[in-house]
Amino acid sequence: MAKILSFLFCLCIYLSGSWFTMGQALAQELELDLKTVIRIAQKNNPQIDIARQQKYQKKGLLTQAISGYLPHLSTEAGIGQQYIDNLQPDDQDTISHASLRASQLIYDFGHTGGAIAAGRNNLEAARDNLIQTRKDVVFACKQKFYLVLARKRLIEVEKAAVANYKQQLYRARKYYEAGIRTKIDVTNAGVNLANAQLALLRARSNLKISRARLEQVLGLKPNHGLYRLINNDGALQELAANKPPLTDSVEILLETAFSSRSDMKAVNSFIKAAKAEIRRARSGYFPSIQAQASYDAYDTDLPSTADQWYFGVNLTWEIFSGFQTRGETVTARARFDEITASLKELELAITQEVTDSWLRGIEYRDSVDISDETMQLAAENFYLADRRYKAGLNDMIEYNDAQLSLTRSQSSLVTTYYDYLTALARIENVVGVTPEMVVQETEK
Repeated sequence: MAKILSFLFCLCIYLSGSWFTMGQALAQELELDLKTVIRIAQKNNPQIDIARQQKYQKKGLLTQAISGYLPHLSTEAGIGQQYIDNLQPDDQDTISHASLRASQLIYDFGHTGGAIAAGRNNLEAARDNLIQTRKDVVFACKQKFYLVLARKRLIEVEKAAVANYKQQLYRARKYYEAGIRTKIDVTNAGVNLANAQLALLRARSNLKISRARLEQVLGLKPNHGLYRLINNDGALQELAANKPPLTDSVEILLETAFSSRSDMKAVNSFIKAAKAEIRRARSGYFPSIQAQASYDAYDTDLPSTADQWYFGVNLTWEIFSGFQTRGETVTARARFDEITASLKELELAITQEVTDSWLRGIEYRDSVDISDETMQLAAENFYLADRRYKAGLNDMIEYNDAQLSLTRSQSSLVTTYYDYLTALARIENVVGVTPEMVVQETEK
């Protein structure tokens, strides 16, 4: 009986494992286009969440600054024993006490107003930083997305090379057995096949690495890793003809960048905030005026302790603070000058980034056309070398050179084409225009 139960238990484990394996095999592969990838990253990338929380922090600081203009109300209650010597009829009693106090700022010569202005501009800068972070994530998505597509294409190129070398090894063996070719042709074909298989193995490993880098940008592994990227680029021979256009005017790109880049807007907001901080720091040289009111109620038999109320206007002026106000003012002014200088530095950096990206785009665009032409010539050369080898008119060296040239030209076309797409995405990013990104109203 124990043997039967053990057998049934093992059978159940085997069947459950089989069903699990079948379930994995039947799981549907998820197809992801570029827009879907960007949407996933916008929702799950942690950098975006960090920038969003920084915006909330600035919003909280602004709320704190605004509270300076609003009335402050507090209450207090307590109970205790009070003793007064030689007081008639009793000199000791239990006292219950409650008080209500209110204060309202009337004027503080720009201290609160400067803090509010600084808070608002810092909040606006945080919003711009969030938008810029979103744009940077979109560019990272495109960059990693195109890298995965390129690695997939390179696997196809290496597979074709392996298939050709397998066919060549088969022919070399047949020719050797027939006495037409020498043993060195067989050995040479075997070495070339092994090298091609090694290149294919390396290409597959590179694809896995690029997928992992894409998933890092996405913030998760879509469909538990069972997904496939699609872009509808067409066949290898159609890449050059179907490549997207590139603008011919760098001046237009520069003009757009200076008006659209979110980091430029953020720096301008920081400048306004720094200017408001100067006004807030200088207010320490002047007094502040507040209206105050209070009411104290007592429950006691002591006639010396009675209910009382107060209302008045108070002026507070710190005549000397140990040069604290002067130090704060110098610090605020230096901060303003620093950010103003950083704006100039950012303008120069934007000019360089836009120009470099545009020139690199031209380079990759022209490289795609040249690589396409080279691939066509290499394909024709390989066809002729293959026919000549079959006819016995050339040796293995000519065939190998033709195959190597074809593989390199195909790989070059794939690499330059997706480098060109990445260059276009980089231009969008440095210019500050990202068509795929939709900023939600709640982020504004």
